[in-house]
Amino acid sequence: MRTAAAYAALAAAAAAPALALAPIYTDPLRAAAILALWPLAAVPLTALALRGFAAPAALLLPLPLPVAGVAALAAAAPGPVTPVAAATLDAVANSGARIITTAVPSAVTVDLLALPALAGWLCAAAAVPALRGGRPLLAASASLPALAGATVLKGPDAPHAYGPVALYALASIAVLVLASTGPPRAGASAAGARRAPRAGGGAERFRRLAAVSTVVAVSAAATTYIGPLALYGSSVAPADLRDAAAPEEEDTEGVSPLSHLPQWAAEPDRPLLSVAVDEPTDLRWVTLSEFDGITWQPDRAYRASSEVLPEPEALVPGGEERSVEVEVHGLPGGWLPVAGVPHRVEGTPVAYDPASFTVRAAGADGALDGLGYTATGTVPSYDEESLAAAEAPDPDRFERHLRLPEGAPGQLRSIAALVEDATPYQRANRLAGYLRSRYGYDPEAPGGHGYATLDRLLVEPGEGGAGGGTSEQFASAFALLARAAGLPSRVVVGFGPGVPDGGGTRLVRTGDAVAWGEVYLDGVGWAPFDATPGDPKQNGATPLSEMPGAGGGEDGGASGGREEPDDSFFRTTGAYLDVGFAWRAAAAAVAAVPASILVIAALIAAARAIHRHRRLHHRSAPARIAGAWRELRDALWLSGASPGAAATVAEVVAAADRRLPPEPGGEREWSVGGAVNTLAFAPEAERGVDADTARRAVDEVRAYTRALRRSLPLRRRLLWWADPRPLLHRPP
Repeated sequence: MRTAAAYAALAAAAAAPALALAPIYTDPLRAAAILALWPLAAVPLTALALRGFAAPAALLLPLPLPVAGVAALAAAAPGPVTPVAAATLDAVANSGARIITTAVPSAVTVDLLALPALAGWLCAAAAVPALRGGRPLLAASASLPALAGATVLKGPDAPHAYGPVALYALASIAVLVLASTGPPRAGASAAGARRAPRAGGGAERFRRLAAVSTVVAVSAAATTYIGPLALYGSSVAPADLRDAAAPEEEDTEGVSPLSHLPQWAAEPDRPLLSVAVDEPTDLRWVTLSEFDGITWQPDRAYRASSEVLPEPEALVPGGEERSVEVEVHGLPGGWLPVAGVPHRVEGTPVAYDPASFTVRAAGADGALDGLGYTATGTVPSYDEESLAAAEAPDPDRFERHLRLPEGAPGQLRSIAALVEDATPYQRANRLAGYLRSRYGYDPEAPGGHGYATLDRLLVEPGEGGAGGGTSEQFASAFALLARAAGLPSRVVVGFGPGVPDGGGTRLVRTGDAVAWGEVYLDGVGWAPFDATPGDPKQNGATPLSEMPGAGGGEDGGASGGREEPDDSFFRTTGAYLDVGFAWRAAAAAVAAVPASILVIAALIAAARAIHRHRRLHHRSAPARIAGAWRELRDALWLSGASPGAAATVAEVVAAADRRLPPEPGGEREWSVGGAVNTLAFAPEAERGVDADTARRAVDEVRAYTRALRRSLPLRRRLLWWADPRPLLHRPP
């Protein structure tokens, strides 16, 4: 039984990496259950193989089983490759690369599960020969590489692996305790084991086990709390492999989405989308962050994503959740229009850029005619109070959103200088108001939004001759003016809600395309500003001031929201430890101590109950008598009245009577003592030990143990079943 318990503890330790990695998946419980199957199966199967084969063969022979498990997973949860055989090979070969190039949360598919599943099998299988060979520390450490790998793969943004690490630590302690009191290592003879000296007896063995357990427990506590506290709770965060392994670029057609607007304005009635939505909703299409002096371009790197999109990298205010069902009729570029800031896209594989909130059809090349999908997102809501209180963000963090290429028209600096003494929100709002009030809307203006076009459009402050343009020019002008004023900015292209088509959906046409600028405000996030003057509805566009949840001052439109956590203290003082996190972690550790004690006590009590049941309910009558005698010796030991290892039967019985005298005028028969002497000294043919004798001995010891326990002080009665010594020491 002790050997089986050691193997069970080993399997629990081997399953800990699966629990640590599971939070990166869209369905953590399902992922944990799947990944834990491999190590949990590896332990008993490898132990079974070791009965008939040497360790190398026992490790190699079962290997087809985990591969067959991957094939079964390929059939049940396929990835990008669908035939089972090809999917299995693809998953085994590419699982590691896919995990670190796929956005979190990841889909529960074979190509993202194969590597951790097979690693769990190999680590668990390698631990079994070590345990069987009498090396429990090596066995317990076999799953440590898998646990470390899972911790690295999950990244710093996933939940801390406190629970899995604690499970691994407790299971390792159990392995060390059970193995050190278990059977001799494989190859040792039973006679040799019997002849081996006890080296200090049970007390010495208990002290040794207590020392080992203490060391492991302290190490586990350091690993579980102090390590994450030092890394995750400070400005020094663990590296994320996903940052080192850049995702494969999703190439586009090479044309800036902003360049489509002039052509679409000339043909405003060409259908682009059919949208089913509960109420009219504006759509976000592409975010453009890179400007080279001629044109704005979107970011080109997107990570493959599951239906559940990763958390956005920037702060996003709360707002109303909207879901849109979209069918594409000829939209170029592969980008997918969504409502607000998306968090789920169903119906087609997608890639996502959480920095720009832009979604792209995975593997798209050109138009997406006939593609249908459902996108759910949050339409942010903003308030003037948050906007007015916003500060300018750290310029180092937003360097690329502040970049102005050489050759900028002088008007950009001159106009930006008009607002240099205002707050960040006032600067952005006044710049948008300046463009709306000084210039006109011209739907026939030629296309272009680079320096040359803006040089013709913009005039020095106070000069006449201001021209006109479309949202293409004014969105670009606003974003560049914001950068000149020290505000991180970018351009967004999107669509108005379209018009009802009579079939319960809305038709979004080329004339519904519109562009606007966004400025990042610390504590608010990316806030949109409408800088297009006049009535953009002349070409079907919808001004931002009329978008759902948009606010706006008298000279501009914007949106804003919840405040970003203030970490300026740690930035300015150079403190490396988040004090709040430290206190929370310390409080959690303190709160976990009594819970851990109760759990350990319950486990010991359960093990004691099983141990007692096995002793007193054995099929063999002699074995039941021997078990009852050992229970009596254990009871005396726990009560502090042990007669010593070399005591005779008569001395043990006398010690029992002294510890708990019989009632006045009574005398105990102690038939168990006579039965033990009979078993020890009478010839086997003359013993006469039957079931009735065993039953009397068991009942006698049960009654005495109950009475002895009731006679003890309350503290010792409460700790009676939580004392592990009877599990670690076998009385003679």
